[in-house]
Amino acid sequence: MDKISFFDILIGLLSNANFVLAMIIIVFVAICFLGRNIKITRGMIISSLFLFIITGIVSVVLFFVEDDLLEFFTRLLESPEDGELFTGYVEVEIINAFAFVFAFVFYLFAYKEKRLIRALEATICLYGYYYFIQTTIYNSAIYLSGTSDEMLNMISNVVSDNNTLMKAVVLIDLVIDVIILAILYFVFYKPRKIFVIKPLYRVIFVIWIFISSLIMYIPIYSTEITDRYRLLSTIVGILIPSLSIFAPVVIVLIATERSLKEKNEYQENYLKAELEYIEQYKRSQTETRAFRHDIINNLSLAKMMLDEGRVSEADEHISELLGNIKSLSPKYVTGDEKLDLIVSMKAGKMQEKEIEFKCDGVVDGGLDMKPMEICGIFANALDNAIEAASDTKNPFVDMNIKRTDKFFVIKIANSCIGIVDTDKLFMSSGFTSKTDKEHHGFGLRNIRDSVERHNGIVKAESEEGLFALTIMLPR
Repeated sequence: MDKISFFDILIGLLSNANFVLAMIIIVFVAICFLGRNIKITRGMIISSLFLFIITGIVSVVLFFVEDDLLEFFTRLLESPEDGELFTGYVEVEIINAFAFVFAFVFYLFAYKEKRLIRALEATICLYGYYYFIQTTIYNSAIYLSGTSDEMLNMISNVVSDNNTLMKAVVLIDLVIDVIILAILYFVFYKPRKIFVIKPLYRVIFVIWIFISSLIMYIPIYSTEITDRYRLLSTIVGILIPSLSIFAPVVIVLIATERSLKEKNEYQENYLKAELEYIEQYKRSQTETRAFRHDIINNLSLAKMMLDEGRVSEADEHISELLGNIKSLSPKYVTGDEKLDLIVSMKAGKMQEKEIEFKCDGVVDGGLDMKPMEICGIFANALDNAIEAASDTKNPFVDMNIKRTDKFFVIKIANSCIGIVDTDKLFMSSGFTSKTDKEHHGFGLRNIRDSVERHNGIVKAESEEGLFALTIMLPR
């Protein structure tokens, strides 16, 4: 058997690049469409490049034992040709095995929860994706060549010396991987268009891939080739790969669009209801301010009573007036009118549930945010705090506002049961303990997104019986 040439090394490096891209593609798919809890870092990307070192070491070892393997399989199969062919297959499969083991370890460290199950899931998906792309390219070459015996033999011999074919397959694979990765990053991940595809659509996607792969194998090994069949092969060679690649993309886009629409409608309805409640509260506050404007008339009346010597009546009138003013004055002042309304509204809700509530500090100058954003952040945060505190023996919610040179720091602490798993709170899919997972669990994600749009920071902390959400917003 010929020793490894420079071209073999180049093809190996390009194949490894394809495998690394496929690994990263699976990560983006898991984040954008399965809602998995993965944080992409520079270290993760760099660590994926260690695949080149692993496969390089394996290739060097195989290079030195290649003659021994060839001799062993030649004696075993009693044929030099079969021995050479089988040795090539074994070498390829050994390198592939190490590559997938590396991928499993890579995914094991990438996931933040259920690591073993998620790593196994991702590795299986990687296996299906990687070989589906390569099989599609090979089968396309078979169809477009008219499924000649020469082409079948060439495709079947994966260690053939047909450098042109191998180069074409690797380069086409590389182009496809780059395009898919670019779509995932720029269309979905970077603009934070993250969706959780329903299990039904996932099943449809897998079935489509399986059927499209199966159809491509049916006419390959026909014994007779006519001109009609050659034309059919050409059509299938173009049509099936196109459908197998683009149809799933269409299915995913339809599913994600529908999922996004449902979640947006639900969230918009929720925020509209909250804002309507706030508007009602503002109207009541307007009436309160109107009452305070009448204070001069009431004081004039009290003075007249005093001038006429009706001291007891004046005292009674002033006491009643002071009581009314105190009851109508806002109890919570945060420094932002919109935040005042939200806090007051939620404070009433906590009073009904007998939850102790404290609010300290002010945001000088108010928050430079839209009412919808303020409502989305703080209404959700306080609702989560109320829900968690409601299940405890001594329920409380504390809201503390401080300021630094550059930030307003708003910390909402509440009682809770046990210790909250903060790693799950900001998962891309949203985390909730409610049974209606389809429409719940997105509040925290919306809080994070809104705060980050304003260059702010969100941090969650928990200890036994206590949870705290800290929101830092630029001043």
